[in-house]
Amino acid sequence: MLQQTPVSRVLPRWRRFLDRWPTPEACAAAPLEEVLREWDGLGYPRRAVALWRCASRIGGHAAGAPLGWPREEAALRALPGIGPYTARALLVLALGEPSPTPHDVNIARVAARCFLGVEAAPARRLDAALEAARPDGMPRRDYTLALLDVGALLCRRRSVACASCPLGAGCRSRDRLASAGIPAPRRRQPPYAGSMRELRGAVLRALLARPGLGLAELEAAVASAPQARRPGAVAEAVHGLARDGLLPG
Repeated sequence: MLQQTPVSRVLPRWRRFLDRWPTPEACAAAPLEEVLREWDGLGYPRRAVALWRCASRIGGHAAGAPLGWPREEAALRALPGIGPYTARALLVLALGEPSPTPHDVNIARVAARCFLGVEAAPARRLDAALEAARPDGMPRRDYTLALLDVGALLCRRRSVACASCPLGAGCRSRDRLASAGIPAPRRRQPPYAGSMRELRGAVLRALLARPGLGLAELEAAVASAPQARRPGAVAEAVHGLARDGLLPG
């Protein structure tokens, strides 16, 4: 849920989701349509499909024994929807396994600025810098959480609070940021409003509420979405959702 979605939006939905499906087995036993309905409003519904499939794998059995969570990065990354950051975050934050420090955009930004003196750096350089900077004896979980807090509260994408930062004294970017400021960020994707993503969300919501809708009825149901005015756009959205496994049955 935290992939590309802020904590403030995720937290109440995470609690509700876990109240409903507290284990991978419970989630896997639910119809995909129910998981998608519960996910509605969080965005990127392919994550819900990946989570449901992941739950099916983790909650499955082999030779009569539960499969459970893998304890190695490569095995975790073989699960649906789990990439490098999520795999390492699971190992370090949830499973208590030794692993390189996970770096999402916030930790990567802190590490690049503080330890390397740049705005961004390749993953290998970040791995080496993060490992070298971890204080002796500090648990990896505490280190990761501390860096997340620095990135969320002090060393933000568009603003910095160097005077309050516990890393400020040794930060290799402090003078650079004080004199030149923060470079303008590049937009990574177009706005959601008016996009095909918005139309796909409206189509999915309509079909989950009324699975038997025909194309004409569906076009009427999502007519308020700007992209729906483009001829063929609704059918295109349906085909895309089906291709992504978001329209079971």
